[in-house]
Order: sequence, then C-alpha cells, then structure tokens
Amino acid sequence: MVKKTLKKIANIEKFSWAQMTSNTNGKTSGSGSMGVLIVIAGTFGFLLGIIDKVFVNKDIEIITQTIVFTSIGAGLLGLRKYKAANQKSAFSVEEEAEMLESAECDCPEGCKCGNCEKCK
Repeated sequence: MVKKTLKKIANIEKFSWAQMTSNTNGKTSGSGSMGVLIVIAGTFGFLLGIIDKVFVNKDIEIITQTIVFTSIGAGLLGLRKYKAANQKSAFSVEEEAEMLESAECDCPEGCKCGNCEKCK
C-alpha cells in the first residue's frame, strides 16, 4: 500500500484539477477551490483591463483591482497549503515505521543500497 501511494505522489506528469483543489486527506478544500476560481477570474479580469487600458478607456484602475483580487485567491491557496503543513499525521511514528518495514523490497539481486533489510 505504501508503494502505491508513493508512486501516485511521484507522478507529476499528470495534471488533475481534483488534486489541485483537495486537502492532504483527499477531501475537497473550500479555500483551494475558491482560490483557484478567484485566480482564474482575476487573471481574466487583468487581461480585460489591459485591453481596456490600451484601446478603450486609458484607465489603470481595473488592473489595480484585479491584482488585489488575484492576490486574495493566491492567499487562499497558500492558506490551504499552510494548514496542510501544520496538520498532524494520521499515523504515529511507530505505525509508519511498521508500514515501511512491511513493504516488500524491489531491489535487484546484488543491490548494495542499504535502504532495506535485503541490502544491509
């Protein structure tokens, strides 16, 4: 089970909206979802503000407001990561050590990595 989790975490070539808006426990995060939505809306507003500044109104106020709006969204995403870093693990240190010890070794014959009982 540990190996499957590690392989799932290590696969960074696959993008997932669900993982981007989820907490570490797999539940959908309200601050993550709203942060992503606000950043997307703020970016869209910023682009429209640039078009407004260049072609229409020559006013920069909309750009300033969208920068603040997008910063709020980025703050929500940062809050989600900050809360996840401060949460305690669901497993104790002893349980995690038992899980790692019980995982089978994939080392080839003659390996000298020293990371498992087979190679020590």
